[in-house]
Parts: sequence; C-alpha cells; structure tokens
Amino acid sequence: MIVSYSWLNSFFKKPLPQPEKLSEILTMHAFEVESFERKKNDWILNIDVLPDRAGDALSHLGIARECAAILNLKMIYPVSKIKEEGLKIKDLLSVEVKDKNCKRYSTRIISNIKVGPSPKWIADKLINCGINPINNIVDATNYVMLELGQPLHAFDYDKIEKNKIIVKHAKPGEKILLLNNTECVLDKKVMVIADEKRSLAIAGIKGGKHAEVDNNTKIIVLESANFDPKAIGQTARRLNIRTDASARFEHNLDPNLTEIALDRVCSIIKDIAQGEIQTGMIDVYKEKVKPKKIKLEIDLVNKILGINISLNETANILNRLGIKVLSKNLLLEIPTFRQDLLIPENIIEEIGRINGYDKIPSLLPCSFLEPAQRNNELFYVNKIKDVFKELKYTEVYNYSFISEKEVKSFNLKAEPINNPISSFFKYLRPSLIPQIIDNIEENLKTYKDVRIFEINKVFIPEEKKIKEKLTVAGGISLLDLSKLKGDLLCVLNNIGIKAIFKNLELKFEGEKLGEIKQIKNMLVFELYFDVLMEYANERKEYKEILCHPKAVRDISGIIDDEINELQVFEKIQDVLEPLVIGGEFKITDVYKGDLPQGKKSITVNIELQHPERTLNTQEINKIINDIIKNLSEKIGWEERK
Repeated sequence: MIVSYSWLNSFFKKPLPQPEKLSEILTMHAFEVESFERKKNDWILNIDVLPDRAGDALSHLGIARECAAILNLKMIYPVSKIKEEGLKIKDLLSVEVKDKNCKRYSTRIISNIKVGPSPKWIADKLINCGINPINNIVDATNYVMLELGQPLHAFDYDKIEKNKIIVKHAKPGEKILLLNNTECVLDKKVMVIADEKRSLAIAGIKGGKHAEVDNNTKIIVLESANFDPKAIGQTARRLNIRTDASARFEHNLDPNLTEIALDRVCSIIKDIAQGEIQTGMIDVYKEKVKPKKIKLEIDLVNKILGINISLNETANILNRLGIKVLSKNLLLEIPTFRQDLLIPENIIEEIGRINGYDKIPSLLPCSFLEPAQRNNELFYVNKIKDVFKELKYTEVYNYSFISEKEVKSFNLKAEPINNPISSFFKYLRPSLIPQIIDNIEENLKTYKDVRIFEINKVFIPEEKKIKEKLTVAGGISLLDLSKLKGDLLCVLNNIGIKAIFKNLELKFEGEKLGEIKQIKNMLVFELYFDVLMEYANERKEYKEILCHPKAVRDISGIIDDEINELQVFEKIQDVLEPLVIGGEFKITDVYKGDLPQGKKSITVNIELQHPERTLNTQEINKIINDIIKNLSEKIGWEERK
C-alpha cells in the first residue's frame, strides 16, 4: 500500500512522528514499512499490508486508524457535504441485482457536471500514490478509493440503455472492450454491470469503454458496490486482470462503507466539477451486515499473552481499536470494518499487538516437556521407506480395494464390500501384489526400468472378522534377481536383520520374512512387516568388504518356453550355496527365433566371488560345469556352443 505522509497527517490535529520514526512504530506493530522516500513535497511510505488486514487497511483511513490506535491519538474523519436537488433518482434510473455475489449496490446521479482536469491537490496525491490522473470525475473516484478503501466507478448516464443497470452473469462468449482498450471474452461465471443491451463493466474489476466518462459527459451515475470476495478473486485470476479495485474487493470489504464512500465522492465532485446531486440514492442491500458481539474474558487475555494487563487498560486498547466495550465483563461490539475479528483469540492478538510485543517477556517453559514415546511401527516404516528411496525405488499408494478380476486372476481369498462404489472396488485387498503389477505395467508404457514399493495395510478374512495387516511389497521390471535380492538384503540390514535367501525365500533364524516371485515378465516381492518387527533393531554390525576379484562367465542354453528365469536362477544358486561362494547373475539375452516350437534360448551372465581368496581357473571351470550339469538334470538345459 502506497501511503502519503501528508495525507495521513490530515486525519489528525496533532502531527504524526517524522516518517522514519513512524515507519519504525508501524513496523513494530505488524505493519512493516518496506521503504519511504521524498516525492513532490511529500513523504511516500510503502507499507506491507498483510492479507488478513487488507479488508480495512488498504486505504489512508485504515492506516490512519492504526496510527491512532498505536499512538493513542484522536482522528478527524473526512466530512461529506451533500446537498440534494433536482429530480428523484428513482425517476431517472432503475437498478436490478440478479447475481447473489453482489452484496450491496449503491448509486447516486450528478447532472450538469463539467469534465476537465483535476485540481493540483488531487492530481499530486494520485501521482504520489502511483495513479495517473485522467479527468476530475475519474480522479475523484480514485481519490476516494485511496482515502477510504472503497472502489467506485462512474458511468456516463446518457450511454446507459433504457436508463437501467443490471448486475448479472455475462453471456457465454460475450465480448467487452475495457477502458484500457483491450477486448475481453467473458463466460457465464463472470459477474458484470450491464444495461438492457450490453455489459458496461466487469463487476469489481474493470470498467468498459462503452459507458466511459469523457469530455462530453454531462450526467454521471456513480456506483459504490460490495461484492463477494471469492467471486472477484476467481474472476480476476481466470481473466488474468488484476486492478486496484479487485485487490480490495477480494479481501472482504465492509458493505457499510459503500454509502459513506458514495457521499464522499459526490461531495468532492460537487466541489471540483460543479453539477447537481439528484435527490436520493438507490441502495440494493438485502442482507445487512451488523456489528458482531463477542464476549471476552480478561483471564483468557492474560493467559494467552503471558502478561498481566488490567481490565481498564484492556478496555482502553479496545476503544482505541474502534471496538465498543458494552459492559464491564467485556461484552464487545466489533465494528463492521473489522471483519477479520471473528473469535476472542483474534481480539487478544490485537490487544497484544497494540500493547506492544516488546512487553511480552521471553520465558523458558516452566514445566518439564516429556518427549512422546517412540512409535516403533512408524519408526521402522519410515526407515524402510528411506532405504527403498535411496535404492531408487518409487513409493506408490493404491486404493485398499481390488476388482473381482484381480481376485480371480491371483486366486485370492478376499472380503467383498456390501456397497462398492464401482466394479473396480468390490473387494478389500488381501495382498498388495495385484496392484503392484498393474503399477509396473502402466509405468512400462513410459519407462523401461521401473522399481516401485508400497507399505500399506492388507485385509485378511478370518472367521467372522477381518484382520488388518501391514505389508511391504514391490517389484522391478527387469529380470535381475541378484539385484533385487541385494536390495532386499540391504533393506533388512538397515533395520538390523541379517537375513539370508533360501532359494527365493528370505529367512532369519529359520523364520520366513518374505519371498520373491516372478509374475509375467517382472519380479515382485512381499515382506511380512509383523515378522520384521519381531527382529528389527538398531544395532550396527561391521561387515568386511570383499577384496578378492570376481570371475565373470556367460552360459547359453536352450530350455522349454514354460520355464521361467527364476527357476534358472534357483538351480544356479543350488550349486553356489554349499560352496559359500557369492554369486550375482542376470539374464542378458532371450532368443526364440529358429528354434523348435516351445523352446527358447537364454544367456546368463554369472559373477563368482569367494569371500577369502581368489578363485583359480580350474575352480571356476568346475563350478560352471556343475551349474550346467544341474541345469541339465533339473530343467532340461541344452548347452549352446
């Protein structure tokens, strides 16, 4: 908010502190002055008005009220001298409000005006506050907006079709030429000010060119309205038009300000443009906003602020804020211009602010703060998530329901839902695996390497009840068993479990912790969280890094098409496990061309590493030959040369 220091001083008999000092005072009381500078024999302050106070403080009057409350000064309010003459306004104009987002619509008419340049005292103030002067009528409306915070608009009366103003929704696709000569296409959500033929302005945002006041204008219709802040904000964002008017309307202005501002602008126009103020005012104001009443307890004030402030001092601060104290037990009447004060705590905050934040002592807590007992389940859930994320897995969240198709495809025992919202959500899921597979398949449309996991509840049907069970599941799109095994061992190692693989089952002290499966062309895993919790701990165990080199070999063979890659890996592991030799192996090629029906050729890359020494050529060859022999005997492997 750009504020003129001399304008602020006009609200007081006693001069305000110098700009630098005033800036410090306002900043200390939550109205930060971002900068101040000398401009045209005046000081200009740039004040940061926070959103909750924009409804009453985006004006010189609002900032003056703050100065009065903080400095305990009496204010001089602007005087509006209205002398009505001529015809009754209802004989000249009719107003119809069709849009409920228009809370109040007030109008007056002034005839026989003389449009011309504004006097210097108005032009200088507008320029200092960042607004270019246009003519004395438009400048008067902008002046009052800066002074009181109420946006106003002037229409040329002779350009209003059938002398009728209608507040309504725009027609879809309707166009309006705005005052800045830009054309805007409207939709049915936009509220407009219109006559019987066309839209004259976008309500609360920008006037149109058609009813613009120009040098030939003799009669004007002055609009002072109040609109729903949400409606104005949404329209301004949708049309990408932000104006001084919309910035004020979208922060909940006081509807009772329209009449005050209307009389004020008529008084100024009468002085600077002559004319006759027609008798009466059209005021459409269906749901009148009245002052709220709030009961405040002095004990609550002192408890929240942490200070001892007397009842008399509290009442004094409230009066300075314009809040009426109706009784000794602090029954308060909140002025309608402070629509941000809704509950006692809002008022207590204002009392503390005006009294001074510096008067609230800084004290350490006087009681012992006992930390909450650690939730082990939540702790290890987060730890597992962190490890998976470090291993470049993406966490997924799925619904707790699955379809009948998934139940049948995976042969699951699932509890049906009585009133499912769709056919895709007919059962409570007893396993995370079906949805994990769907996730991988969907992501494979975009990515080649997919690694996902989920930690969530499954629902196991039991006798007359359903058991909720936390489960960890996930999968990878690449058939790299050794990689997945290593990842799962890493996860368990980080929660203190030194598990081992027995074929495709993860085990610890003979108990099964989880398993890996190959489904379709992907690897999936499931870990039993309740079992993990029995053995999880935070002990760290040093493991020596193997320094002996790996031996890498490739083997190729032909097998039946129905044999999956996991079966191949199992037979390789059967040979390596008794030898205490570490092994990593992955499929590097699968070929089905030029082979008998039902056969496929695969190539497996095998890495061998002994924990204590370097393997020699004879040992490596024997291990590879034993692997090929085991594959031949167990799954019919035919070696390819």
